Amino acid sequence: MPGHIGRQTVVLLDAPLVTRGYNEQTRDWEHAVETVVRRVTVDYTGGTETKTAGDQTVTLARLFMPPRAPRVTEWMRVRWQGRDWEVDGVPVEPELAGPLSGQGVDLKEVAG
Repeated sequence: MPGHIGRQTVVLLDAPLVTRGYNEQTRDWEHAVETVVRRVTVDYTGGTETKTAGDQTVTLARLFMPPRAPRVTEWMRVRWQGRDWEVDGVPVEPELAGPLSGQGVDLKEVAG
């Protein structure tokens, strides 16, 4: 069961798409637009740790947005607890969960 239901705050990061050399398009995370969203619920859902020459930890979390909150896309990032998380896959549309629900967003953080 998630703790602090509806009492957390996250920052949505939406980076503009820019063209680099050789017509390569990439996201400019240094100039990302920040949108504060309150009344969300976030909880850890799992994680893995790899102990090899390139140690790596992958942490997973689930974000539940409130109704009528800004929409999250798979191209955004989310700042939660002072860490930047990638959106993992396509967020669940709120219409699929019912009229009083917001989006469900899977988050992933890769360290190492």
